[in-house]
Amino acid sequence: MTVKHRRPLEIHQFVYYAFLVITAVIMLVPVVWMASASFDRVNSYALPFPPHFIPHNPSLFNYEMVIVNMKIFMYIKNTVLVALYSQALLMLIIPMAGFAFSKGSFPLKSLLLLCIMSSMMVPFETKITPIYMLCRSLGLTNTLTGVVIPGVLTSSLYIFLCKKFFDDLPNELMESAGMDGASRLRVYLQIYLPLIGPAIATMSVLNVMGVWNDLLWPMIVINKQELFTIQVGLAMTTSSGSDAISKHAGMSTAAAMLSIIPLALVFIFLQRYIVQSVAVSGIKQ
Repeated sequence: MTVKHRRPLEIHQFVYYAFLVITAVIMLVPVVWMASASFDRVNSYALPFPPHFIPHNPSLFNYEMVIVNMKIFMYIKNTVLVALYSQALLMLIIPMAGFAFSKGSFPLKSLLLLCIMSSMMVPFETKITPIYMLCRSLGLTNTLTGVVIPGVLTSSLYIFLCKKFFDDLPNELMESAGMDGASRLRVYLQIYLPLIGPAIATMSVLNVMGVWNDLLWPMIVINKQELFTIQVGLAMTTSSGSDAISKHAGMSTAAAMLSIIPLALVFIFLQRYIVQSVAVSGIKQ
């Protein structure tokens, strides 16, 4: 019986893995500190320093106070609705636009694609005023639709991502389906769309993360508390300074931990699709 000997790590591999481990630890320290503070029942209104990563007085008191005194589940529900609404519109519009720019043939196709890609170089903050004026004229302020529509209609990155995946799929699929009498819409829905699953999963993860973490635009377009998303609700609570939650570090960290749990679950279950999409995007026909 032969015994396989594991090759020792070379210097560059050791440095590479050491760098990854150090980076991971640096990124995890604030999260672990926040989690520890959220489960620690302390009388201080400031985070303990130097930080400790195991609660000295473990308790769910902070979470109970947040749930009772803060409408955090309403904020989470609103954010979930916005994410689902945004995802539905994104799935309806973006892959179809990418398919049109990849496999379609129409006048000014290159110019339109150039204009869409150029919008990626313009920061969203510079477009807030005209977008808000347009939403107000359409009566979309203080509505979840007003939160969703601007983000979907400015998703040029996702259009480029879908176009790239469609470019890598052979045109022969469309030609053979056309010979069998399939319409262009049927070819798109039944043949091409199922083949870009990694791109759709990646787009979904990035979109949900963007919607969940968005603060600036929802804060501008919404001023009713019953419509606040989670980031707006947290910002308004911590900036008001008028209640115990905004002043107490343990309660603030408990609210922050509750706000990231749904997003963390989405990322944990779908992160493998991001890696798959990166690998597939490098394969050429």
